[in-house]
Amino acid sequence: MKVLLVNAATDNVTQKPVIPLGLLSIATCLAEHGHTVRIFDRTVERGGRGKYLRSFAPDIVGISAITFGSFPDAMKLTARWRKAGVPVVWGGQLPSLVPEIVLKDSGADFVVIGDGEFALLELLDALASGNDVKDIAGLAYMSGGRVEFTRVRGQAPLDDFPVIDWSYVDPRKYFVRNVSCARTLHVYSSKGCPGQCTYCYSPCFCKGTWRARPLEHVVAELRALSETAGIDGVYFADDLISPNRGYMERFCAALKNSGLGLLWGCNLRADTCTRDELQMMYDAGCRWILFGIESGTPERQKMIKKNLNLAKTADTFRWCAEIGIQTTATFIVGYPGETVEEMRASIGYVLGLKPDISACGMFGLIPKSELFETLVSEGKVEPPQSFADWNRLKWLDKLGKNLSQVPDIDLKVVVNRFFYGVITSKSGKDGADSRLWAKRLIGQALSFLRMGNARAVKLFFLSAAQFLQIVFYALCYPKILKKYGLR
Repeated sequence: MKVLLVNAATDNVTQKPVIPLGLLSIATCLAEHGHTVRIFDRTVERGGRGKYLRSFAPDIVGISAITFGSFPDAMKLTARWRKAGVPVVWGGQLPSLVPEIVLKDSGADFVVIGDGEFALLELLDALASGNDVKDIAGLAYMSGGRVEFTRVRGQAPLDDFPVIDWSYVDPRKYFVRNVSCARTLHVYSSKGCPGQCTYCYSPCFCKGTWRARPLEHVVAELRALSETAGIDGVYFADDLISPNRGYMERFCAALKNSGLGLLWGCNLRADTCTRDELQMMYDAGCRWILFGIESGTPERQKMIKKNLNLAKTADTFRWCAEIGIQTTATFIVGYPGETVEEMRASIGYVLGLKPDISACGMFGLIPKSELFETLVSEGKVEPPQSFADWNRLKWLDKLGKNLSQVPDIDLKVVVNRFFYGVITSKSGKDGADSRLWAKRLIGQALSFLRMGNARAVKLFFLSAAQFLQIVFYALCYPKILKKYGLR
């Protein structure tokens, strides 16, 4: 069968689009089983549905909608493809968490819940042979006006997944400037996280498991990207790069022995590192690490079940500074019940870590997270019944439903002040470019215009508006900034 995989466009303009790793893996898997596959990434490509309808004429369309911000585009595409008589299936983390809403609001034929590689392969076989789909694990679909679910699909070992074929996209469209690197690309070496954080999607979606890809697969892909695309840096987009020292030793040895000499970064828990482990990572090419702090108070750490040891975390940041690894500390404000005093303490703790970059986001409700379910059971949140309902519960840089005791304006000022700090940060270690993040944003805005269509122009002006919003809140409320120790 001919399969078109689509990465839906999004209204997220604060960072460059990330290469669609999930679709690449699915495309490679389907092609290995005899299907003809194309990828249409609407975050970086020109044109619309028409060019693929005419030139490729797919038998089925698979749509990835990463965030609620990409749902409008995904729903528009779904309506158009189904009008042309082409079945549509959605997949990805978010659709897996709200399949009922996807099916009812978008009119899609199916939703794949969980990993899409083998579920979609079995679905194609069933459609081609006319067999019933009810025996395919990990599917949701409409039947008789009701949403039906097949049995839960278990998580396959990542050894069963293929070495990704990157030829389905142009990797150069996704390059990001980073510390000492001009051509950094996102890849992945594992899936999942063993953490039980109550605000996060992972405990439900990943079932508290962490799965590693074969290191030889990872190295093979890096070698191919180095030879064909000229990458000089890698950001491992894993939720958690490693759960223990033993794996980290094997991981670093594989990168070091590859002879590729790539610099890299990752996401890592901040209280499980030793100094010699960080030095080992540096020696293998690690130059930047993102640590999710989430809160700077012990009480909130317990409440959200992150249970980060804040004293050990401070040691980690000090060691990274001594070794030469650039650090990013991310945290959340606006937790349910959070007070001004708690938020002030949390900000003070993060600033005291002296990270190279501090990034702050507003608390937002995530479907199927433990905290969301708790708030619903307590009657503090009405469970959303549609995409529109979920879209009103904004987060990160937009304030939706404020469940904290902190004034709305304080949250907006604090979050945007930290965004402003990221944009205006001057330099990193090892000769990093001055104003790195500002150059990223400018380059991204220009890339919108180079796409040359109406949607790109809209994104360009949206990025300009968001930049002005950041500057306004970051600079025009000195009393609030002083209140939280940000002046």
